[in-house]
Amino acid sequence: MKPNYQIAVIGAGQLGSRHLQGLVRLGLPCEIHVVDPSQASLDVARQRADEVPSAGPHSLHFHQQIEALPAILDHTVIATAADVRLSVLRALLQGRTVRNILLEKVLFQRQSDYSAAAELLQQAGSRAWVNCPRRVFPIYETLRTFFLDDPLLHVDVRGGNWGLGCNSIHFVDIIAYLTGGSVHSISTVLLDEGLIDSKRTGFKEFTGTLLGRCGDASFSLTAQRDSQAPLLLTLRGSRRSCFVDESAGRAFLCDPSDGGWRTVEFKAPMLSELATSVTQRILEDGSSALTPYTQSAAYHLPLLQALTGHATPHLDGANDICPIT
Repeated sequence: MKPNYQIAVIGAGQLGSRHLQGLVRLGLPCEIHVVDPSQASLDVARQRADEVPSAGPHSLHFHQQIEALPAILDHTVIATAADVRLSVLRALLQGRTVRNILLEKVLFQRQSDYSAAAELLQQAGSRAWVNCPRRVFPIYETLRTFFLDDPLLHVDVRGGNWGLGCNSIHFVDIIAYLTGGSVHSISTVLLDEGLIDSKRTGFKEFTGTLLGRCGDASFSLTAQRDSQAPLLLTLRGSRRSCFVDESAGRAFLCDPSDGGWRTVEFKAPMLSELATSVTQRILEDGSSALTPYTQSAAYHLPLLQALTGHATPHLDGANDICPIT
């Protein structure tokens, strides 16, 4: 009989508990360890795990310290806040073999943390990916094919206060996926003045517009302050166009050479659903369609540099940190 996979989730908050639900659905023999210093968070994670049917022979273990984890882990999800993620990664890899790691975003708040994490992962021999999951949504696979013969020239993301600081990386990542290009400039000239409080205590947010380029395409990311307008994506090549409304589950694609507009309906999968298939693939063949760490770090850094520069005058002298998560 195949021995149990050893899996850990570090951080049992909103994201971590949803990852846990996906892991419980795995049809593989697993020992799943959940770590969080807060007993209340562990209790909520346990409750959420009980809400979904278990698909395989699993055992669940809940800990308040990383030191309680096994010496060998097949897979670990780090779903903590960005301000402590590097210290958590360092503690995880201290004297422990971790074959695969999935990191939540935003990765880190300091630019220097990205090279430090890369060195830790290389020394440990751990494979690592970042959870920007839109690139595994079927609708974006459809759009990648749609624009294959008419490369994207511009992408506009626009809505109410959707969390420009903490969520922009999702759209930078999917734009890079759709264009196959590198992120080489991001401007904050159209950001609103100042910062606002994030819905997560102790963190900050931005509103206004970020402008950037990825490969041969330009992009704009706009979050409107004091607005709850739905998030809409507009994608344009030289001939083809597309509008995407994720909340409605509809995309409108236009190819003038093929009859004009058509509607594609879709359902954006929830994290608790995606986590199952993503983890199963990682465990079974050591690969993932998610963004590898090195590639994601290259997307994060121009964004973090731009936001840090905008935030610095409002952070009581701190000039190396961007308080997003």
